[in-house]
Amino acid sequence: MAAKYVLAALALAFLVAAGGRYVRGRGARDPAVRTWLLIALIFTAVAAWLQWHTS
Repeated sequence: MAAKYVLAALALAFLVAAGGRYVRGRGARDPAVRTWLLIALIFTAVAAWLQWHTS
């Protein structure tokens, strides 16, 4: 399995984790939610860059 697909799957997993934390916190945007979202954004950016620059 290519790294770009693994990173995309991890980005989705972190996004789901952020959503779960947001729901459990009853809509509070605490530092944990922002951290999960930041990690998801980084994985998404790297996966998109790999998708764009590799065949």
